[in-house]
Amino acid sequence: MKLIDAVDVSKKFDDGGKEIEALKKTNFSVSAGEFVAIIGPSGSGKSTLLTILGGLQTPTTGKVEIQEKEFSEVSDKKRTKLRFEEIGFILQASNLVPFLKVRDQLRLVNKVNGTKFDSEKNKELMDGLGIEELENKYPSDLSGGQRQRVAIARALYHDPAVILADEPTASLDTEKAFEVVEILARETKEKQKATIMVTHDERLISYCDRVYVMKDGVLSEREKEAEKE
Repeated sequence: MKLIDAVDVSKKFDDGGKEIEALKKTNFSVSAGEFVAIIGPSGSGKSTLLTILGGLQTPTTGKVEIQEKEFSEVSDKKRTKLRFEEIGFILQASNLVPFLKVRDQLRLVNKVNGTKFDSEKNKELMDGLGIEELENKYPSDLSGGQRQRVAIARALYHDPAVILADEPTASLDTEKAFEVVEILARETKEKQKATIMVTHDERLISYCDRVYVMKDGVLSEREKEAEKE
């Protein structure tokens, strides 16, 4: 089942009277249990596509559906609600709130979504990601890898259908980078999520089911044979 589906999506910007086509017409979908990577140079359109998929900006043409729910052509209020319910974001800087302990980073999701704290789900996530002993620590007390584990737990806490990870290993050393991507791959399969990871690090794509290359606003799938060469 397709959990996220982008149909004929494109994005144009006005740059001082000059029209810039950051993303050319794109068709792209990810199904439950799929871990997909998007690679490409800076400025190629990767982040533009990710922000459209995440409902952070609207496409110039086309539409995005999440679990067959219209996402890109609805009101801002409805899009925000769907984003909170259906999407988990993981960013390269982890974006943890510096004055909240680890245990409260997940409680923050409840406050934003207006839902009750689920202690059982909280324990399950923290145990599964190996951060249960960190619950009373602040982000400044954690290593880069530990902060990203907390960010993953926070992204998964509200049980979203789709995980969008924008350079989630950019600030990590090689060992921690592989560790984070292994966790993402495992959670994608076990919880049947659709995960899309933007990365510059091609060493990490071996964990992915499919790999796409973005160049000059054009998205194309890389053939399996090419990955092995």
